[in-house]
Amino acid sequence: MAKCVKCGADKRRWPRSCPKCRHGAGRRDDATDTAATATDLAASAGLFGGIWRGVMTAVRWVVRALT
Repeated sequence: MAKCVKCGADKRRWPRSCPKCRHGAGRRDDATDTAATATDLAASAGLFGGIWRGVMTAVRWVVRALT
Protein backbone atom coordinates (compact mmCIF):
# COMPACT_ATOMS: atom_id res chain seq x y z
CA MET A 1 0.00 0.00 0.00
CA ALA A 2 1.05 3.57 -0.62
CA LYS A 3 0.31 6.67 1.41
CA CYS A 4 -1.65 9.65 0.13
CA VAL A 5 0.44 12.81 -0.09
CA LYS A 6 -2.44 15.07 0.90
CA CYS A 7 -4.17 13.26 3.80
CA GLY A 8 -1.75 10.44 4.69
CA ALA A 9 -4.34 7.67 4.30
CA ASP A 10 -3.45 4.28 2.87
CA LYS A 11 -4.31 3.99 -0.80
CA ARG A 12 -3.73 1.60 -3.65
CA ARG A 13 -0.69 1.93 -5.87
CA TRP A 14 0.41 5.10 -7.64
CA PRO A 15 -1.96 5.60 -10.62
CA ARG A 16 -5.02 5.41 -8.36
CA SER A 17 -6.59 8.32 -6.49
CA CYS A 18 -6.98 8.37 -2.72
CA PRO A 19 -10.35 6.86 -1.68
CA LYS A 20 -10.60 9.19 1.31
CA CYS A 21 -9.82 12.64 -0.11
CA ARG A 22 -9.83 11.86 -3.88
CA HIS A 23 -6.43 13.52 -4.29
CA GLY A 24 -5.01 12.69 -7.70
CA ALA A 25 -8.36 12.24 -9.44
CA GLY A 26 -7.93 15.22 -11.77
CA ARG A 27 -7.92 13.31 -15.02
CA ARG A 28 -11.63 13.88 -15.62
CA ASP A 29 -11.20 17.65 -15.51
CA ASP A 30 -8.38 17.48 -18.04
CA ALA A 31 -10.45 15.31 -20.37
CA THR A 32 -13.40 17.68 -20.06
CA ASP A 33 -11.21 20.68 -20.84
CA THR A 34 -9.73 18.88 -23.85
CA ALA A 35 -13.18 17.95 -25.17
CA ALA A 36 -14.43 21.51 -24.75
CA THR A 37 -11.40 22.88 -26.56
CA ALA A 38 -11.82 20.40 -29.41
CA THR A 39 -15.51 21.32 -29.72
CA ASP A 40 -14.71 25.03 -29.84
CA LEU A 41 -12.05 24.44 -32.46
CA ALA A 42 -14.36 22.29 -34.60
CA ALA A 43 -17.17 24.85 -34.37
CA SER A 44 -14.89 27.72 -35.34
CA ALA A 45 -13.41 25.75 -38.24
CA GLY A 46 -16.85 24.81 -39.58
CA LEU A 47 -16.23 21.09 -39.33
CA PHE A 48 -19.74 20.32 -38.10
CA GLY A 49 -21.14 21.47 -41.45
CA GLY A 50 -18.79 19.11 -43.26
CA ILE A 51 -19.71 16.23 -41.01
CA TRP A 52 -23.42 16.93 -41.52
CA ARG A 53 -22.95 16.99 -45.32
CA GLY A 54 -21.15 13.64 -45.14
CA VAL A 55 -23.96 12.08 -43.09
CA MET A 56 -26.60 13.37 -45.49
CA THR A 57 -24.63 12.04 -48.46
CA ALA A 58 -24.47 8.59 -46.86
CA VAL A 59 -28.24 8.69 -46.20
CA ARG A 60 -28.90 9.62 -49.84
CA TRP A 61 -26.73 6.70 -51.02
CA VAL A 62 -28.68 4.29 -48.83
CA VAL A 63 -32.03 5.64 -50.04
CA ARG A 64 -30.91 5.35 -53.67
CA ALA A 65 -29.68 1.81 -53.13
CA LEU A 66 -33.00 0.75 -51.59
CA THR A 67 -35.21 2.31 -54.26
